Amino acid sequence: MARLYVRSGLDPDLPTAVLVVDPDGTPGERAVVRLGAYCHEGSGAFYLLQTDGWAEHTRAGDRLTVAVAVYPVGLRALRVDPADFPARSAVDPRAALVLHVEAAVDPSLPAGLAEGTVVLVAADDTPLDALLGPGAEPPMLLAPPPETLDEDEDTDGPVRD
Repeated sequence: MARLYVRSGLDPDLPTAVLVVDPDGTPGERAVVRLGAYCHEGSGAFYLLQTDGWAEHTRAGDRLTVAVAVYPVGLRALRVDPADFPARSAVDPRAALVLHVEAAVDPSLPAGLAEGTVVLVAADDTPLDALLGPGAEPPMLLAPPPETLDEDEDTDGPVRD
């Protein structure tokens, strides 16, 4: 089962949402793991373009929810059937929500989090500190949702060349 943490020290200014997904976990976790193949490598991490997908944060009191949204064209490129994920993004209903994770957070944490979400891939029993230490695999970074949408775009979402 996917795990969600809020960790200080990853961003110099704000705590960061850290999502740990199991490569043998739920269909949503496996879809997120496969997104790594669709990312661009740079600066010690793998980045998913915001035009392909993103992570949405919602905080209510001591609960934080992170939802990963991906356009159907990206899912199909990874040989993942978008029909397997009927829930849609509140930001752009053309994007499928492939994973939704909720966790309790310290209510004394600042209301805002770093904009991106760190995604780490590991078996369910792997401690978070082992995933963040020296020699750890580079993380996947998901951007926040896009701020503006072009409503005239194809309903599959943006297409990359």
